[in-house]
Amino acid sequence: MPSYAVYLLLNNSSFKMNEKIGWLIYALVFLNTCLLPVFATLVLKKLGFITSMQIEIQHERSTPYFISFIFFTSTWWLLSKAPLPPIVAQLMLGASIAILFTGFINLAMKISAHLVGVGGATGAFLVLGLDGFQDFSTYIIAGFFIAGCLGWARLQLNAHRPVEVYSGFLLGIFCQVMADKLS
Repeated sequence: MPSYAVYLLLNNSSFKMNEKIGWLIYALVFLNTCLLPVFATLVLKKLGFITSMQIEIQHERSTPYFISFIFFTSTWWLLSKAPLPPIVAQLMLGASIAILFTGFINLAMKISAHLVGVGGATGAFLVLGLDGFQDFSTYIIAGFFIAGCLGWARLQLNAHRPVEVYSGFLLGIFCQVMADKLS
């Protein structure tokens, strides 16, 4: 989830939000995109659906992705109903689409979810920049740098093949751009 992009957007001088509401939104996003998916994964491990929390086995990965998609989508829906700039819900929609596609693509290949996340964050900054919020070129460049480092690490660990790393990064960017076009 491009939460740092959301943070920058919500703290932009053109949009001021009540601090208590801001913390409530951050808590909602953290709960639904981090804590609840981790809890669901713990339950899946306890029930024997997955063998480890790292979910290294490809056929075990799609179920946690689809469960996370439910949490992400509910967060998008709640944000779309909140008195926030529409771009906030749009960024969450991009993350929801990305995790759904990741689950389906995983049925055929072990796409790098790490790079989907970095691609999503990079894509969020790209969309925010193109929509004229401010110049995010430094963050976009940093996203490519982080993606390169992370992709190299995933390849060195033999966790993925190059196509899985590249496609993960591009999927993350694509989903944010697609959400921007849908909104």
